Amino acid sequence: MLLALLVVTLVACHRAPPPAAPTATSSDGVTLAIEERGPRDAPAIVFVHGLGFSHEVWHRQLEGELATRYHLVAYDLRGHGRSSRPTEPVAYQDGARWGQDLAAVIAATHARNPVVVGWSLGGIPIMEYAHSGGALGGAVFVDAVTKFAADVFPPENAALVGALTEPDDARRAAATRAFAGACFVTPPPELDALLAKAGTLPAFEHAAIQKMKLTEPDATLRALHVPTLVVHGAHERLVAETMSRYTAGAVPGAALSVYERSGHAPFLDETARFDAELGRFVAKVNAQ
Repeated sequence: MLLALLVVTLVACHRAPPPAAPTATSSDGVTLAIEERGPRDAPAIVFVHGLGFSHEVWHRQLEGELATRYHLVAYDLRGHGRSSRPTEPVAYQDGARWGQDLAAVIAATHARNPVVVGWSLGGIPIMEYAHSGGALGGAVFVDAVTKFAADVFPPENAALVGALTEPDDARRAAATRAFAGACFVTPPPELDALLAKAGTLPAFEHAAIQKMKLTEPDATLRALHVPTLVVHGAHERLVAETMSRYTAGAVPGAALSVYERSGHAPFLDETARFDAELGRFVAKVNAQ
């Protein structure tokens, strides 16, 4: 009996550690944390989150029915969540680097010709990736930023986003909570957990992101000849419907879908509808 216990103990002590979470390394050395769900040989969907969150914001999609049919990939943007946080402002101000991050994630996960879903700030990596010649099966812009102009942001946005550069940590944390709350018609019960996993971004990072330069956004959208769906929440407080209509009008053949009971984050405000529509869109893309 004693010998058997000793054997079990030795086996336990020498058991291989659990595999590390997958990562990708971008062109400038930034390490990007990745989560994957679903069959790896299935058509791929890559999710790109927005400002101040992490890949965890897509948890309902990652743990839901879509994961039974598709290879789901989500990652933390540079400076967010578990991804590394460069200290040089240029690392956030150059839009091309965000597209290179997406390229690195797609390569690391072997997500061939994926449908990429970009929420809010997550629209920029899609555009920059496409501008650089990256292969896409389709694109889904969810209340996404595709250009910086006064007419595409409601007045409330300026105050909420401006407060994120507050140098005092406690005040910036409160501003982050206010910004996050404005994303929803009704804040989801898991919002505090989502923010805790994302962490509060430093003031310099917010300031740098707000000075980001995009690479020919108008021309990039006009040249995006892949199936494209633009999703917009009717109760949006952060991105005007003007932005989504601009995106849908610029991309050849794009469809605009307005969610009447959603704010800035339809995938959480109306999860069932969003997942069903996304599933149909991806199925159609892969049937062509």
